Amino acid sequence: MATATSTSFDKLERVCNALATGLVVFGGFCLVLACALTAASIIGAIVIRPLPGEIEVVEVLCGLGVFAFLPFCQLKRGHVGVDILISAFGPKAMNWTQLIGDMIIAVLMALITWRHAIGTMDKFENGETTPLLILPVWWGFAIALAILVANLLVSLYVIAADIRDIRRGKTIVSAMGAH
Repeated sequence: MATATSTSFDKLERVCNALATGLVVFGGFCLVLACALTAASIIGAIVIRPLPGEIEVVEVLCGLGVFAFLPFCQLKRGHVGVDILISAFGPKAMNWTQLIGDMIIAVLMALITWRHAIGTMDKFENGETTPLLILPVWWGFAIALAILVANLLVSLYVIAADIRDIRRGKTIVSAMGAH
């Protein structure tokens, strides 16, 4: 029975790693595309005229890029932590503060995801569009919502991994390579 649980958790770990890594690639692509659009607009402004509506697309791409990096950051424990004070109390205190911090992040991500879902429905229902390109605003919100759901799933996985490590007596490693 223990093998089945271990195997299920290992599968979940692989899925979360693949999801977070895929979103990092997507986020990087969004930022590279935003840079290319900005460069094309600047060159166009020098030669003929800037790209119309480039700012509208760049702002969506940058927002999606930032959202796409959040799951990987959570998975690799790259969020802010205060280890100097807690490390004096030993690994058990470090584990519990890490678990509490990860729970707080998961709750905040759940709240942000919930409110963003309401905002996405509002943007969809009111038919708001961008001023220059007349693109529907909701599509960027919908992609960001999918990314937030992925971040919430990764945050819940990290909590489960924390609990597993605490039960096994392992020290939870906070920000890898940051110390």
